[in-house]
Amino acid sequence: MKKRISFLDLQWLNEPKDKIIKEKSALISTDPHTDLWNQTYTHEIHHNAPILYFENEEDMTLSVKVEFKHLKRYDQCGLVVYITPECWFKLCVEYVDDVVSKLTTVVTQNGFSDQSSMNISSQIHSMYFRLHHRDFTFLAQNSFNGIHYKDMRLFHLDPLGQRLKIGVFAASPLSSSFDAKFTDLIKESCKWQPYQGEKQ
Repeated sequence: MKKRISFLDLQWLNEPKDKIIKEKSALISTDPHTDLWNQTYTHEIHHNAPILYFENEEDMTLSVKVEFKHLKRYDQCGLVVYITPECWFKLCVEYVDDVVSKLTTVVTQNGFSDQSSMNISSQIHSMYFRLHHRDFTFLAQNSFNGIHYKDMRLFHLDPLGQRLKIGVFAASPLSSSFDAKFTDLIKESCKWQPYQGEKQ
């Protein structure tokens, strides 16, 4: 069963100064020097990106549309699953330059971030993201039109006895600020079928 989630019912982690929250949309204006990253390569830890979330434990599928126009390198926005500062996941579009941006997933376990990405055009200013959750295993997907989705990452997160914080985020790691608009936040029964095994 599909349910449109009201952005007015969500909670903040790292609430930004500038935002416009309505029932069907959320506009986040990023603060400079905000990010989600743990140690790997940079040896730095950043946990000050604004996250607008709801708590969830049940199996489900969550989808959202995000519109953006990044300004500086590393500007990013998308979906997030947050458990603790040492255990979280993000799925986003991250800006590189006027030509190239990256579709990026980051899985953080035991305090270290593991990133995977693919190049897309920086002329793309909207994206649909979808996240399937079944027994704390997740399948992250993206779509350019909200109809045809492609798999990006299969991963597992240990809930560590915590309730999952699932929602949207936007961040500007450098001296930058941009607007990320989120709409069509839809929660439904998990559309990702359980693994049945292969016939021998």
